[in-house]
This record gives sequence, structure tokens and C-alpha cells, in this order.
Amino acid sequence: MSEPPTSFVPYQVSYTELVRNELRALAARAKARGLGREVYEALDAIDRQLRTYPQFGEPLRDLKIGAAQLCIATVPPLVVRYVLNEDRRLVIVAIPIQPLPNSGLDP
Repeated sequence: MSEPPTSFVPYQVSYTELVRNELRALAARAKARGLGREVYEALDAIDRQLRTYPQFGEPLRDLKIGAAQLCIATVPPLVVRYVLNEDRRLVIVAIPIQPLPNSGLDP
């Protein structure tokens, strides 16, 4: 008989304080420009993907720490850069999430 499927273990996602502060400013800017819903939906999609399938992004380079890679992913109107450590099932977002060029969210 085959083994029953194992339960899914989500990746742990950590956002630095800098990223959280910049997200607040981005969300306020988006709301003021009538783009709040789009930004909140993109942020939700990014967080969900990072927790379930962080490989959705493109690797930019391998890092010297463990099996970590710097990756980039786009969920319009946003771009996220993050570190993915497969061995630890850990994702770190240390670079502020940025709006795509010409998204209407530039500072």
C-alpha cells in the first residue's frame, strides 16, 4: 500500500521592520491614489505565494549562506525581492516591496 500524503508545511515568511514600514507608506499612497484594492490584493497574493510556493519567483543569484537564493517576483502592480532558504523552509523579505514602473504608485 502507498503512504498517505503528508500534510503540507508552509514556508515561514519574515518581513523586516524596514519592509513593514515601507509597506505602510506604500499602502497609504495607493489608497490616496485610488489603487488601494489593487495593492492589497497584490500584497495578499505575494504573501500567500511566499508561504506556499516561493519558487514562483525567478532566482537572481545563489547566496553564500546555506542553500539560499535571492529571488524576484512580480505580482502587478508590485515587485518583491526575497531570500529563499529551502533547507530551513524560510523566506525573508528584507528589501522593501516596490511598485512596478508606471503603476501610478511612484513616490
